[in-house]
Amino acid sequence: MALELVTYADLKKLLTLQNLTIDEYPPLDVINASMITAFEEYLGRSLDSKERTESQFIGAFGKSMLKLKAVPISSVASVTILQRGDSTTYTENDDFEITSYGLKLWMPLKNSKITVVYTGGLSGVTEESNLNRAALYQISYEFQSKDQIGAESVSNEGGSVQRPELGLLKETKRLLVSSFHPLHTGKP
Repeated sequence: MALELVTYADLKKLLTLQNLTIDEYPPLDVINASMITAFEEYLGRSLDSKERTESQFIGAFGKSMLKLKAVPISSVASVTILQRGDSTTYTENDDFEITSYGLKLWMPLKNSKITVVYTGGLSGVTEESNLNRAALYQISYEFQSKDQIGAESVSNEGGSVQRPELGLLKETKRLLVSSFHPLHTGKP
């Protein structure tokens, strides 16, 4: 099952919806499904917990820190190092350490290709978390504004309303700061 940032029950309460399932509100379903991608882009990390394969090339300067996109990492199946035509695969934590940002290799490498097969990401989001609150705000705002996508100003009987530019709300961004990847600069 894919990661759920906010439940339909919470959206239903906030938006005072009547139908039993989110499928009965196609625009809300689309917005909700796209929120993980929007948050991942902003946070500089992958959120959904699943097995992944990432490859990195290390040049002449060498390094021992490997930034992996899906943190926290729950397990590492293998680390394969290809250097000068020789391939070595590690499956035990004897040659690397799992860190908050990815992996730390015990020996710095140069001129290598490293392929890591691992499981990482969030297995769930609690109602108290900033991710949940940010998703609730952003999804509700986008759903209520679906008829004016991209409009900077909306006129009605009482006058006009200035709308923020298309993108994540300031409050959504503020709530997401605590969920940035540890090595992410905060600039998408």
